[in-house]
Amino acid sequence: MNQSTRGSSWIWSKKKRRKSCKLRFNSERLWEPNYLKAKCKELGLEEEYLRYQIRLMISYLRVFFVLNTIVTATHCFVIIFFTNHKTLLYIDLPFYIVPNIAMLLCLSINLFENFVHRHRWVLAASSILATIISVSSDIAQCVVHTKWSLNNTFDTYNLCMIYMFLPITSFMLAASLATSVSVVYIMYFLCSLATRRMYSAQREREFAQAMVDVFHYLCFNMLGMFFRMMNDTLVRCSFLDRHQFMMEELWLRNARRQESMLLNSILPPQIAKSLQKSIKERIKATEHGSIINRAQMHFSSPLAIQIHPDVSILYADVVNYTYLTTTLRVEKLVTILHDLYGRFDMAASIFKVQRIKFLGDCYYCVAGLHEPDPDHAICAVSLGISMIANIQEVKKQRNLNIDMRIGVHSGNLFAGVLGVAKLQLDIWGPDVEIANHLESTGEPGYVHVSSRTLASLNLDDYTVIPGTIKAQEDPVLQKHPMSTYLITGAAQRDSYQQSRDPHPASMLDIQSRPKQHSRSSKQLSTTEELQMEFRNMPVGGFDCSYCLPSKPGQNKKKQTKNDLGMFCAAFKDSRVEWDFLRRPDYMLKYSILMAWFIGNCLVFIQLVTNRRNCPPCILVDILAFFYLTALLCISWYKKYCHWMYRNDETRLYGPFSCLVFRLFEGIQQSMSRRLLLYLSILGTYFLVVFLIVINCEADLFQLSFIEAKLYRYEVSRDVCFHPWAFTNMMALILGTSYMFSRISFSLKTIISLVECDYDSLFDSGSRPCDANNSHICDVLFKREAGGVQHKDEF
Repeated sequence: MNQSTRGSSWIWSKKKRRKSCKLRFNSERLWEPNYLKAKCKELGLEEEYLRYQIRLMISYLRVFFVLNTIVTATHCFVIIFFTNHKTLLYIDLPFYIVPNIAMLLCLSINLFENFVHRHRWVLAASSILATIISVSSDIAQCVVHTKWSLNNTFDTYNLCMIYMFLPITSFMLAASLATSVSVVYIMYFLCSLATRRMYSAQREREFAQAMVDVFHYLCFNMLGMFFRMMNDTLVRCSFLDRHQFMMEELWLRNARRQESMLLNSILPPQIAKSLQKSIKERIKATEHGSIINRAQMHFSSPLAIQIHPDVSILYADVVNYTYLTTTLRVEKLVTILHDLYGRFDMAASIFKVQRIKFLGDCYYCVAGLHEPDPDHAICAVSLGISMIANIQEVKKQRNLNIDMRIGVHSGNLFAGVLGVAKLQLDIWGPDVEIANHLESTGEPGYVHVSSRTLASLNLDDYTVIPGTIKAQEDPVLQKHPMSTYLITGAAQRDSYQQSRDPHPASMLDIQSRPKQHSRSSKQLSTTEELQMEFRNMPVGGFDCSYCLPSKPGQNKKKQTKNDLGMFCAAFKDSRVEWDFLRRPDYMLKYSILMAWFIGNCLVFIQLVTNRRNCPPCILVDILAFFYLTALLCISWYKKYCHWMYRNDETRLYGPFSCLVFRLFEGIQQSMSRRLLLYLSILGTYFLVVFLIVINCEADLFQLSFIEAKLYRYEVSRDVCFHPWAFTNMMALILGTSYMFSRISFSLKTIISLVECDYDSLFDSGSRPCDANNSHICDVLFKREAGGVQHKDEF
């Protein structure tokens, strides 16, 4: 009985473990605003990010200049051609044209990028001044036409301008400025209500209307703050991705540079390139699954063995090396040879001479092997004199009886790489053998050269004496009849000075050697390269820098390929666009939070706006509230669990939590489910809004409309609902429709156009302008601002 009980308990616990799960929050954590800010500070990128943010906002400002000009021109066109009061055009047109020109002139100072980078306070000051101009002109128009009940024309447009387009880098400053503008509009609205007699008997209606206005501005401020937060998150994420890409590119570039320097230090560039090509082919073959046998590992390229005409070969030998090996300890002998050969390598780099190898006390190299050089003989002889000067200094410092015997000959040779597993560069040819015998038959402290080498020298720079008798009797040299000479002279001071300080072994690496190309000495540090790359990052918008003439010495910014189309903010490559839309939306929970807030505000405005009791409206409002709240809880439950148990990464969650996790992850990672969620939220909004229209008494409205036309007075706004409340609700839905990422911009545009397609008899925002046109313009301007900014984010 006990065994069966233990067995059933074990099975039950096993099933429980199967149903439990761990919280996977790593991918979403990378998109958290706080994490991104901390990462930028950790990497020391905050200053570079701020500079890039300023460039980005200047590009937004260029877009705003075009957009604002179009909006102003369209508005003026509408009130000119669709006005009912032609005599008022002389009053209204200056209210639209003059302030807009002044505002653009005020903001144009920010287009001077270098100036605003030095004086960043100009960004905020010009933005505040432009906002004051726009808001003052908008309210002043209503004050001038105080006889009519006018709504402010550009209240919401000004809020969009502050959050989306003005170059304000501080989130708190942008939010404070927009909140102040909203308070000014609300105070003006309350003052206008207090001065109108028509509202004196309807205190309750006045309060409700004021609350609708307050919630309208509150919602648009929340939309603006949400946009700023989303934009900052996306830009920071892209900025960090760019930083990682550039760091990897710099690491790869430096690795290739070091690889090239290492190969060039032991191989000529022509052979080194052949070797690198062979290595790349082997790596590619391995990646494709091919098996390379050691028997196949050979260099079939004709560049592996090369003929090098017109070069100078130098052979050097340490005199009394055998004596040193018998009298010195091994450690001291190795230290002396290391010091000598380190000096020789430094001098060889200065004179552009390729060291081939050294064998014990023998050191030989070639001038003109790295690249054709008409002064190869001068370089080889100068190196020989420098080597003698260096060994004399070592002799004096260490009190040793050593000297240098050097031979130099000019001619042709074969150079190539031997071996398979361990590669070895070597040279062959009759002229190589001649140089070797010139060294062995020379005199210590002199450079023993052939007549062919001497013919390429400027004799005024050297002391020349006839060659040795041993050279005349050498059997190899007798096969090639020639005269030989002993040369001495002053060593070139810079090569001699740079080799004076003995280098410890840790310092004699590839980076400490002088580079053979002058361009290598101009390589910038990693920080400077990153700064240049960040300042060349594209910002979108209208970049006019390519059209302006560049200053002398100023490099043009790199042209970046534009992968986005002109319309609908979609990638030109449909496969890339499809891949972009199918990626998980890790910002979805923030969009749902914003949708929940806007939905509740719409429900409140609808309840306040209804003129009569509507039980179906209340039922729909309750269902909408619970639906949006359920979405909010599902989307934020994962974040809540991470916040509550962030210190316990091994925690197992129960079946209910796992179900909620999987449900939200399924929506987050599926494009079709996100699209269904997006459409259902907008459908809920439309259902809430259009209940206002359904609740309207059509017969009473038609009767009021006919009487207004017959007796020429305005239709009472209390017949059905307040028209501007309906327009503002549609504008809120319009703004929310652009707040979801990973949704096709084409679909958002179509939905926004459908939202704009309605008309009714409303109050006007401009006294000369017809009511229908005022409402249509208001919604269209807001749609255009949101659409243009959404496109510019890409």
